[in-house]
This record gives sequence, structure tokens and C-alpha cells, in this order.
Amino acid sequence: MSEHDDGVPDWAPRRTPPGSGGPGGFGPFTRPSPGPSARPGPGGASPGPGGASPGPGGVPSAPRGAASDGANAGRPPGGPVTPDHPADPPRDAAGPGRARSRRRAGPPRRFGGVLSVPLAGAVALALLAGAGVYWLASGDDACSGEDALTIGVAAAPDIVPAVRKAARRFNDARHEIAGRCAHARVRSADPAAVAASLSGGGSSGAAERPDVWIPDSSLWTKLVQSSGGAGAAVGVTHLGGIASTPIVAVMPAGPAAQLRALGAPAHPSWKELFAAAGRADDAERGTGGAPAAGDAQAWPFLLTLPDPGRTATGMGVLMLAGALPPHAQEGRAVFAGTARALRESVAPSVEAQFAAFGREAGGRYPVAVAPEQAVFARNAQGRAEPAVAVYPAEGTVYLDHPVAVLSGEPAELDAARRLHRELTSAATREHVLRLGFRAPDGTAPAAFSAGNGLAAEAPEALPDVPAGEVGRTMRRWAQLALGIRMLSVIDVSESMNEHIAPGITRLQAALRTVRNGLPQLPADTEAGQWVFSGELEGGKDWRELVSVGPLDERLGSDTRRRLLLSTFSRTKVEGNGGAGLYGTTIAAFDHMRRTHKPEYINTVLLWTGGRNDDRDGPSLEQTLDHIRRTYDPERPVVVNMLGIGDGVDAGALRRIARLTNGEAYVAETPDQVQAAFFKALSQEVCGSDC
Repeated sequence: MSEHDDGVPDWAPRRTPPGSGGPGGFGPFTRPSPGPSARPGPGGASPGPGGASPGPGGVPSAPRGAASDGANAGRPPGGPVTPDHPADPPRDAAGPGRARSRRRAGPPRRFGGVLSVPLAGAVALALLAGAGVYWLASGDDACSGEDALTIGVAAAPDIVPAVRKAARRFNDARHEIAGRCAHARVRSADPAAVAASLSGGGSSGAAERPDVWIPDSSLWTKLVQSSGGAGAAVGVTHLGGIASTPIVAVMPAGPAAQLRALGAPAHPSWKELFAAAGRADDAERGTGGAPAAGDAQAWPFLLTLPDPGRTATGMGVLMLAGALPPHAQEGRAVFAGTARALRESVAPSVEAQFAAFGREAGGRYPVAVAPEQAVFARNAQGRAEPAVAVYPAEGTVYLDHPVAVLSGEPAELDAARRLHRELTSAATREHVLRLGFRAPDGTAPAAFSAGNGLAAEAPEALPDVPAGEVGRTMRRWAQLALGIRMLSVIDVSESMNEHIAPGITRLQAALRTVRNGLPQLPADTEAGQWVFSGELEGGKDWRELVSVGPLDERLGSDTRRRLLLSTFSRTKVEGNGGAGLYGTTIAAFDHMRRTHKPEYINTVLLWTGGRNDDRDGPSLEQTLDHIRRTYDPERPVVVNMLGIGDGVDAGALRRIARLTNGEAYVAETPDQVQAAFFKALSQEVCGSDC
């Protein structure tokens, strides 16, 4: 898959998760259970009771080479091999000066993340420098000369076999448009690379702008529209999808059967699946012991997803994570927590997820998130243990393979509309079903059954996500990919001894909140702890309790995470009664600025229950002036302020925080303190775009 160079759009993550390789496995988590036959598909339509009707000769249930194109797909071994197109020579005949070429069984191989296909005869291949895509066109075609009306079509690798076949039929028809013969030229193109190019990022050597773009999901076209790049400025004509496949959870059969025996639900919710993401040690996260019945973290599986910055499947999972919370205000914090856990479970691709099957991670079985069609294609390879799709209870996001016309020329738009008719014809529909996709209305291939781990009934399609929300979600994810480096600074002056609720002081509410939040932070988070009051140590108003560093780094006999937890239990009110709020703010800001790490979001989270009481220290205006003079946008430090109880100077806190693109929160109950803490963490991820 194409790497993003300088100028990459802001929704694309900079970190590349390590790949994984190894043998694949297979196994169902659950067997699909029958449900109402009228359950709506991705277009709101219900699938037919029997799925897709087989074409002449029937549709093979698990054909080897299901992902390959051509009329010979699914042909029994040893039968005659015929050319795919009149311009192509027979595949088993080597003409003079022509190298002998044979079609290999099994799906096309991937090189560098891009799907390559067998080439023979007059099929021309040209690798475009830096683009990672291939142009393919039939030779000996008089309609493809200089006088032809040629439209370039960029199609996602998984659907390109069906698109190429449809384009050949379109070219054979020799449509005349504006006095010219229309010709479609198809290339296989990674949707992430095309989206980056249209958004104004990616390599300058990327492929030329297509006239027609068929990515695997409308999420890519929405991402381009929300980017503000050159591709977003040009009108896009949407002609509808040509194939659909829902995003599902996937497991090998053996572990799936074991989980079912333990009482795992047949159709877990996305919330339950998200709870199984993340790799931090359970004991350190506070999830050790025997969880209550129905607790998702009780089930010994580890959810993984393909990289959201490079796959529509991963992007769709983030849309699910953002859509499930019931209220917008809660959704920001919930998304931040869920996304942090998911970030630890990212694989480079769906193939890398499948390669991890059979390998336990800390006693937890890997569960992939993948398109349903990928399950079909994997099982078609004849694995000893096939994979099984798990359909979440709430429904899911569908990859809809839309046809988007990027050209505004009337003749090219006319040609694209005629091509779309061929792309939605009965012949293309049959080819799409053979590849393991559903029809646009959700109708499944006849091969889908509980016996091969796939359900013919279409899962419910969750509501469409607007383009603006797609862009915001991906920008939040890109920020999250940087990780968190946080210095927590807690007020221990006399004001923190006041009660915020019966039996609970302000300090107790703060310590309880940070103690409960710490186990939820990812293992690669860096954190440290200071306290402040008045003249705590050597004339300073602040004291370091734990230095800033990786949570899982060992400091003596314990990790920093455990050391922080034990420190909270010993923290109490101290000092001379006042609080050096402004001097401590400057010291914490300067410390994080001096030790700044560009691969992290560097933040200060300051908790206070009062006002600045240090008359010998800096004033508010001096504090603001210091931050203005020393703030470096190339090495940003975000300061978030959390005031607890009445009497705090909310205006001063807000002026300090907003100068660093941070936020100030005021909480008057223990529940509000906890909510403000998670909002502050969300702010660290999203910035002003939340």
C-alpha cells in the first residue's frame, strides 16, 4: 500500500503499525443464527430469501481463485481455457516471440500492498512511478486511439476484476458519444492513495486523476470532500454502488467454538467488541480477577482492526465507535477512550490480521475486523480451518463500492453513465456475487450458509455518516496516533480540603478520578505527577512525585503506572495554606516544553480548588505574557485546567488554557470531576476540531 510522503493530508496517520506475518488459521466465533427474513440490507432493501440466483451452471460455493477475473473463474481444472476478450490470445498458447503464461489458482498476489493480476497477450502493464498502481487495457482496439473518447477508471483492487470485465463489454459495444467512440481504460488503484492525491497530499508521482473512481467505500469520497483539497473543489457525480459487503468480526473456528462454550454471545455488540481491544496488562488496567457475567472483558479475545488511515474497514470501525454513544457530549470522551484502546490493536491490513490467527496474545485469541467478502475469499483458498463471520447485534457499516464521476465534461459524464449501466448489469451482478460480494441491495451469493461461516441474511445497515463527520473523525484519529505525554499537576493546598459532596473532599474527588482513569490509558502513554501548594520544597510551590515517562517503564521494583497508583493513595493536603497557581503553571509548561517529544501530544493537566494565593509570585498577566513569548507552534504544549468546587477563578483558568489551545473545566460534584477529566483527555486528542 502506498506510503504517504510530505504533504500528506491531515487525516492520514504518520505512524505505521508493525506488520505481522505467519500462518493463517480459521474458525467461527459463532454460527450465524437465523433472524427475521425482512431485516434491511445496506440500501434499506431486504435480500431475497434464497440469496443470489445462480447463473448458468450454478455458482460455485467456494471456488479457488475467487478473486481472479475472467470467464474462466471457477472453471474445473483440466477444462479448455478460452480467452477473456477477443483481443486477448488463448492463455495456454504461446505464440511466436511470446512467453508462455498460465493463470494461477487462488486469489491474485499483492506486491507492496497493491493487487497485481496475471497479464497475457495484448494486455499492457505500466507501473506508474511512486503511485503503486497498474494500468491495464486491451490492445488491438481501434476504439482506443487518439480519436476515441477515453475515460480513465480507477477501481479498488478487490472489485477491479468485475470492473474490468464490465469495461470490456462496454468497449465492445462501441458507444458513440459526441461523434466519438467511447472507451474505458481501467486500472487497479489503492483507494487510500487516490484519496491522498485528490486531497492534495501524497507523492507528486501519484497516478493521474481518474475520470471515474470506484473505491471500496463512500467513506473515501466523503473524506476527500471534507479535506478542502483540490479534489474537493471539483463537483462529484455519484452514480450509486455496484457491490456491497458488511464489516464483520472474524475468528477461527476452534477459538470461536471455545468462546461459545464459555457463554459468549452469538451476536456481541460493538461495545462489547471494543472493550476487548488494547494490549495493556489486565492486572495493571484493573481488569484482573473474575469479571461479572456479561462483561465483555471476561471473554479471552483481542480485537484487532486494519489501519484506519489506509483501509475503509478500519475507517468504518472508527465511524461505528463515534456513532454508538447516545449523547454528543458523552460521545467525545467515549470515542477518545475507545479509539485509544483500538490504537493498540491496529494491523497494517486485513491480510496481516488473518496471518495472526492461531497465535494467542497473552492468552487472548485474536479477533479480526474485516469485510465479509474477505472471509469468503480466504475460505475459498481451501484452508483446513475456515474463518467465520460474526455479525454484531446493532448492525454494521457496509463497504458500498460507489461509482463516482470526477470529470465535469458532459461527454465524459455521458460515457460514465453508460458504463455504470454495464457495471450494474446482470452479468456484472453475477460476477460480483462470484467474488463473494453482496449485491447493492444486500442479496448474498447462493454459497453463503452457516456451514461456511457466512450468513445469507443481510445485517442491518447503520445510518449514513455525513462527509463532515468523516473528516472530523479521521483528523481526531490522526491526532490520537501521536500518543499522549501528560504531566498531571494536583493542588494540595487548604482549598482542596473543602467538601464537594458529603464525605468527599475536593482532593479525594480528584485523586479518585485520576486513579480510575489511569488504568484506561494505553501502554505507550507517558505520564508523570506533580503536586503544588505554597512553598512545598526549597522555596518552590511545586514538587515532583513521579517523573514523566512511559507508563510501563520499570522504576525500581514497579512500573511507573503502579508507582503513580501508589502515590495517589499517599497524597494529602500540605503546605502553608496558599496556592502558587501561576508560578506552578509556568513551571509545568516550561518543563513539558523543554522535554517536548514530537511523536506525542505534550500536555499539562492542572487540577485546582481555588485561586492563586502567591503574592510574591507571577501575576496572571505575567503568566500569560510568559506563555505567549515561549509558546512554540512547532513544539506545542497544551495546558488543560480543571477547577473543582465553587470559588475557583474560572476566567483566569480559561485565559491560560486557551492561549495553548487547551480548555478549562469547572466541576462542582464528583461525577462532574470525572466527566471533566475524560473531556480533557478527549481535548488532548481532538484539539479544537471536536
